[in-house]
Order: sequence, then structure tokens, then C-alpha cells
Amino acid sequence: MPAVIDPETINVDELPGVWSPVQWEMCEEERIQELEMQATASLLFAVDIPEAILRLLLNEYEIDRTFDPPANYDPDQQGEWDDSLLTFKFKRPIYLVKSERGQDHLYIEYQIADLGNWAFEIELEGMHFYRV
Repeated sequence: MPAVIDPETINVDELPGVWSPVQWEMCEEERIQELEMQATASLLFAVDIPEAILRLLLNEYEIDRTFDPPANYDPDQQGEWDDSLLTFKFKRPIYLVKSERGQDHLYIEYQIADLGNWAFEIELEGMHFYRV
């Protein structure tokens, strides 16, 4: 079930991270699957680091193709929406509820649809992550 961090399934190994673009001929089904995998990686790279961490820890990184701008889309900061472009969004949106900065301290709280609120407390000496 999403919204449960399962320490038994978090992958940890010594392999270096590498990626190569596809370099062989693919059928249409393989091409679509590869495009969706690359779109997921690109979306995770595009969001703020705490949101990417939260999505990965909670396995909330499924995507959908979108034809309309998502809620809170800001054309002044993100550019005018172009519905002719192939565009993806995360299936389950995550909303920033609160962000408080202090000297050597950052508190960030996110709300995930029906999965509740999750918070990060980040300090010089460490980070705490928990469900609110």
C-alpha cells in the first residue's frame, strides 16, 4: 500500500548510476514503454528534491499524459502552456502545505491526496521525515 515506507524493499547497492539512451530498434509498444520510463525519471528530476524523495519513498511516481495544465501551474514561471507538446504529470499530485525556514532549520510539509500529510525537518546535523 502506498504511504508506507518499507525498509525491506529499499534498494541499496554499490553499483554506480548510469544511463544510456535506447540504441536499438523497438516496436511501438516498447517505444511507448521507454518513453513513459524516461518521462517518470524526468518528472522526478524536475520537482523539488524533498518532493522527489517523498515520491520515491512512498512509491508515488506513476504518471499520466496530460493535455491541460495541472492545478497551480504558473505560466509566468513555467512558460505558456502548449497543448501541442507531449506532456506528462504525476498521477497523484502532492501539494506543498507549509514551508518554514529558520537559521539552520527548514520545515516542509506536503499533502498527498488521500494519503495524508508528510513532513521533513532538515537541520545541519540531520533530517527527520514523518507522517503528520
